[in-house]
Amino acid sequence: MLFGSLGLWPIIRTFYLSLTNTVGTRGDGDFIGFGNFVRLMGDPYFHEAFAHTILWIVFNLTVPVGLALFLALMLNRAIQSKVIKTLFFIPLALSAPAIAAIWTFIYQPDTGLIDITLAGVGLEGLQQEWLGSEWVLLSLMIAGGWRETAFFMVIFLAGLTGIPHELVEAAKIDGANTFQVFRHVTLPSLRPATMIVMSSAFIGALLTTDLVLAMTRGGPFGSSDVLGYRMYVETFFNGNFGYGAAMAVVITLIAALFVVPYLLRMNRMQEEEN
Repeated sequence: MLFGSLGLWPIIRTFYLSLTNTVGTRGDGDFIGFGNFVRLMGDPYFHEAFAHTILWIVFNLTVPVGLALFLALMLNRAIQSKVIKTLFFIPLALSAPAIAAIWTFIYQPDTGLIDITLAGVGLEGLQQEWLGSEWVLLSLMIAGGWRETAFFMVIFLAGLTGIPHELVEAAKIDGANTFQVFRHVTLPSLRPATMIVMSSAFIGALLTTDLVLAMTRGGPFGSSDVLGYRMYVETFFNGNFGYGAAMAVVITLIAALFVVPYLLRMNRMQEEEN
């Protein structure tokens, strides 16, 4: 009851602020109805941030998730070294500022790891201003994906350890090859883990703020602006608490429209199988 009330009050408060023109923390502003949401519809900065966020979501739901599943399968079946497994877990132990510092160094022009590697193999023509060009959004996605992959991999590994060995052996006895075992035994058994991973990937991309704030501050010229960062800027830099709250409400609704139907569908499929 206490937990529910503590979680419900901020939501109610944010929705109320979204209906006002509150500026700063000196008190609530005037009630303006859906004025902030109308303003959002005509805000080019919001439109750009929204488009970038969609790209980030698509990236997060494919690359880190797919890579995490592949690594989890390899670590669970083929690689038993605890040292090697620990190396894959390192990103989970690092804070966002630490990750930002690492990848900012990697992306440094000329002296960064990527440009040094390209120069070493004779591909100087591919060197870029990774955080100062049209490549900035993809560069940030990769940095964020490095962290997300480690998190998703841990969840998939936990799911793999819960698969009964007898199911795999029975499938092999019935003549199933490796791919068929993966498709008909491993993937269905990983459905609970997959629900967590996909939901986390979606929400994580939707709320991305820390890496953008630490590495680019939305630049150059808004090329790496995303919804989470745009909400942060409007609220805490510009002091437009009402307008920032409207963005928070939109982000919450987007998350709910994806996550709730997805979880309901996955739960229904799992109940049908049981």
